[in-house]
Amino acid sequence: MENNVSISVNIAIIMGCVVMAIVFLSLPLPKNSNLKKYKLSLRFLAFAYLTLAFLKAIIMKFDIAMVDILSMERLTISSLQATLFAIALIILINPRFITITYLIKQITPVALFNIIYFLLSQNEGYLQLETYEQLIQKSFQPTVLIREIFVLYYVFQLIYLTSLFLQQFRNYREEINNYFSEGYHLYLPWVKYSYYAVLLIGIGALLSCFILSELWMQIFTIVYGLFYMVFGIYYIQYPNTFVNSETAIYPKEESKENADKIIKKLVWNELKNIIIEEKYYLKTGVNIEDMARFLKVGRTTLSMFINNEEGMNFNMWINSLRIEEAKKLFIEYPNHNLIEISEMVGYSESSNFSRQFKIITNVSPSLWRQTRPS
Repeated sequence: MENNVSISVNIAIIMGCVVMAIVFLSLPLPKNSNLKKYKLSLRFLAFAYLTLAFLKAIIMKFDIAMVDILSMERLTISSLQATLFAIALIILINPRFITITYLIKQITPVALFNIIYFLLSQNEGYLQLETYEQLIQKSFQPTVLIREIFVLYYVFQLIYLTSLFLQQFRNYREEINNYFSEGYHLYLPWVKYSYYAVLLIGIGALLSCFILSELWMQIFTIVYGLFYMVFGIYYIQYPNTFVNSETAIYPKEESKENADKIIKKLVWNELKNIIIEEKYYLKTGVNIEDMARFLKVGRTTLSMFINNEEGMNFNMWINSLRIEEAKKLFIEYPNHNLIEISEMVGYSESSNFSRQFKIITNVSPSLWRQTRPS
């Protein structure tokens, strides 16, 4: 019965991976040069999915036993999958960071491990480790030693990729907040959650190198099989988000030298007074590009002013101005409800207004209204 379940699960994963790979390779994309890296990432993922399908087919065809501690094959696949998935996710939030050269550098150590292992195996022969006693007894044998070093590298790789992804994700959020007044809908939480899932699967793959249990392998196979499907469905929807986030992550180039010259001629207080007097910050959906155009300055110049003079990003500054305006309107129009006030200060959604109000004042708008000074 267990064997039939295992066969059914593997067949489902093989078929699902092949279908998703075909979708990745044939997905129609908007004619946009900035989507080149995303298109490349689709090829990476297609390769990752087809590789998994191929290995599952080989295992089923030859009935390969999954009882080898520190399996070189499993370590290789786990390492490559972790790299490809991490890079695919980073491409969504910072396409400029990933290059072919960078990818080659990440894959090279894995290739070297396999080359060295292959050469050593020619003399030492392939050693299958079926018990922990064998692992301890043979731990200093060259072919086993290279597998042990590979495990340490894989642990380092998971730590490195996690640190790299979180750094790039923070940078992405900062770029969104430096551009949009209401960019929370572009925060892409699914990308962060997807990476955490990749990390957990990577850890699960590491444990699979030590846990000699068919039940564990079946459960783990089902879990990462489901992840592959859900991840693929979300990933192919990214171009819809990119249309809105492109201007933030691909800013128009502005000469820093030119920006410095402009800054010397301008006084931030003058620009700030224009914004305050015209109440331009109340414009629904305003972004830093719109405001820079209104002030007749460059986006980089305006961003530097806000960051340096106000000590916050564009999003935080706009929200602080809007919340201060909302406080005045609460007093001036006591009969207006939250939705009306939120619209008057430029919010497209009252829920975002309430969230920002609480972040800035530490209380909800309803509570502030009840306890405000008379």
